[in-house]
Amino acid sequence: MVCMNTNVRRSVSVARMSPAQFAQDECANRLANGGCLGVGVDSLVDRGQVKTCTPRARCRVAESKRCDYFERVVLPLADRPSPNNDPIAQARRLSAKASYQRFHGIGGDESGTCSDCGGPRPKGHRFCESCGGRRRRETYRRARRGIAGLRATVEPQEHGEISGKFEGCQVGLV
Repeated sequence: MVCMNTNVRRSVSVARMSPAQFAQDECANRLANGGCLGVGVDSLVDRGQVKTCTPRARCRVAESKRCDYFERVVLPLADRPSPNNDPIAQARRLSAKASYQRFHGIGGDESGTCSDCGGPRPKGHRFCESCGGRRRRETYRRARRGIAGLRATVEPQEHGEISGKFEGCQVGLV
């Protein structure tokens, strides 16, 4: 028979927070419906600059993806004292930060290792320079093959009919 102290279980659950919960609590881009305003960090720096944003239906952090705004604005909040100097809230924020950094392989020291080859990688990167370059080339080739595959699916006679329908059209922003 195993005896569990409920007080211990409660204190452990209070000390943990997911990165998505941290974003929900602290991110100014986060919308109530789980979406994101998508305001870029760089547009916030210069007060005279036009603000740019790319709204998203879902928060990138909630999708377990990297978010520049979250990394540059929200994560540093974990290193500052929490509102009202609450040690439990501070521990939760730090656990969310550590979880995010561990998941994405960032935030450690300069001696991080590449996720592909295990070699040294630059700080803030998931892969070393050679693996990162290889992955970029592979992605580019896959995208080009996809475009070529789409072209191959259109028959030559259909291509003539399609292009003839659009010759008089002008494409542009209104």
